[in-house]
Amino acid sequence: MNCDRISELPDSLVNQILSYLPTKDSVKTSVLSKRWEFLWLRVPVLDLKVSNFPEENYASFIYNFLEFNRNSRMRKFKLKYDQYTYDDDRLAGWVVTTVDRGIQYLDANGFETDMCVREFMPQNIYKSNTLVSLVLVTVGIENPEFVVSLPSLKKMHLEDVWYWDDPLVIEKVISGCPVLEDLVLIRAIDFCNLDDLGFLRVRSQTLKSFRLTFEYSMAGTYFSVEIDAPRLEYLNFNDNQSDMIVVKNLNSLSMIDIDTEFSVKFGGSPLEPEDLRKRDIIRDFLTGISCVRHMNISQRTLEVLYRYSKLGPIPKFNNLYRLQAAFSRSMLSFLLVFLESCPNLEYLILDFAVSTEPEQDGLTYVPQCLLSSLKCVEIRELIMGEETGKKLVRYFLENSVVLQKLIMRFKDSSIANQDSYIFKELRTFTKRSRSCEVIIH
Repeated sequence: MNCDRISELPDSLVNQILSYLPTKDSVKTSVLSKRWEFLWLRVPVLDLKVSNFPEENYASFIYNFLEFNRNSRMRKFKLKYDQYTYDDDRLAGWVVTTVDRGIQYLDANGFETDMCVREFMPQNIYKSNTLVSLVLVTVGIENPEFVVSLPSLKKMHLEDVWYWDDPLVIEKVISGCPVLEDLVLIRAIDFCNLDDLGFLRVRSQTLKSFRLTFEYSMAGTYFSVEIDAPRLEYLNFNDNQSDMIVVKNLNSLSMIDIDTEFSVKFGGSPLEPEDLRKRDIIRDFLTGISCVRHMNISQRTLEVLYRYSKLGPIPKFNNLYRLQAAFSRSMLSFLLVFLESCPNLEYLILDFAVSTEPEQDGLTYVPQCLLSSLKCVEIRELIMGEETGKKLVRYFLENSVVLQKLIMRFKDSSIANQDSYIFKELRTFTKRSRSCEVIIH
C-alpha cells in the first residue's frame, strides 16, 4: 500500500520544505492537489531568476507575491538578472520593501545595460535588525548618510559592486556589523574609472573568513588594502592591483590561499635592490601571516618571492604543517629555499608545470623539514618521461628521513598501462625512509 507521507505533514512544515527550493519549483507543486494550490504563496522565500519569465511577467509576479504577503515577514529575497534581461529600475524598490519587512537573507544580483551603469541600492540596507546574510552583485552602494547598524549580519558578499562618494564606505559598513564572520569582496573591472574605493580597510573583531579578489583595474589609481582581524581563521588573498598591502593582528590565521604579484611588474627589472619600500611590504605581509598552518600558494606569487629572496630572507612559518604550491622547473632551487622556511612541514602538495624556461640547478640542498617532519609528498601534473619531474621524485625519496607516502599523479590518463615501467625506474632510486609507500595515479 502506497503511503503519501508528505501530505500528512502540517502546512507549516511543508512551507519550510518548499523554502529550500527556487520559487519556480515551489510554484510547480500547485498542481498536485487542491490543498497545494496556494501553499507556495505562503512560503516566506522569493528566489527568482528573471530569465525564467517571458518579457515583463516577472515584475507582476513579484508585485503580486509581495502584496499577498503584505502582513507576513519574509525570510529570504533572491533575485537574479542576466545580460539579456530587460532593463528596469525596480530592483531597489523591491529591496526597500523586503528589508522593511524584516528580511533575513537578501541576495540581489543586478544588471548592467552597458559597462558604466549600475542600479544603486537603497540606504535602508544599512539599517536592518534582521539581516543575517547580504549578497550584492553588479549593483552600486553609496556612502551611508548615518551610522550603519546591522546587528545580526554574519555574512556579506559584495561582487562587482561600485562604491560611490566615499573611499571608506566599506570600513563604515563593517564597523556597523558587530557579529560579521564571513566577508567576500570581489572588485569590479572598472572600465569607466568610477570606482572610488582607492583605500580598502577591513577591520573587524569578529571576522573569521575573508576572501579578496582584485584582478584588474583601468583606473591608474594608487590602491591600498589593510586587513586587521584578530579572529580571522581563513584568508583568500587574490589581489594584483594594490600597491600597498598591510596585514595586522592575524594571530588566529589557520589557512591562507595566496595568489598575488604584490603589484610587481614583470619584464624589465622588477624588485630592484633599491626598491626598499616594495621589499618591506612583501616582508611585512609574510611576517603578518607567519602563524598560518595550511597554505596554498600560486606560481606567480612564488615567482615574486623568488625575486624577493635575493633582497631579504623569507620569514619562518613555524606552524605550517600543510603546503600546496604551484611551480615550474625554473623554480626548483627556490622551492627548497622556501621549504627551509617551513621547518615543521608534514604534508607537501606540488602542482608541477613543465615550462620552456631553463631548469634551475640545485636539487642538492636539503631543508630541515625533510630531515625531521615531512610525512607525505604529492606531486601532480607529472608527464611520463619528463626528466625534471623524475629528478624531483628521486630527490624526495633519497632525502626525506621520515617520509611515509609519496604520491605521483600523471597527466596521462592511460598511465596505468605504464605502471611496470615506472616501478622499474623507481627501484633504481634509493629510499631514505624504508617504510615509504609510493602510489601512482
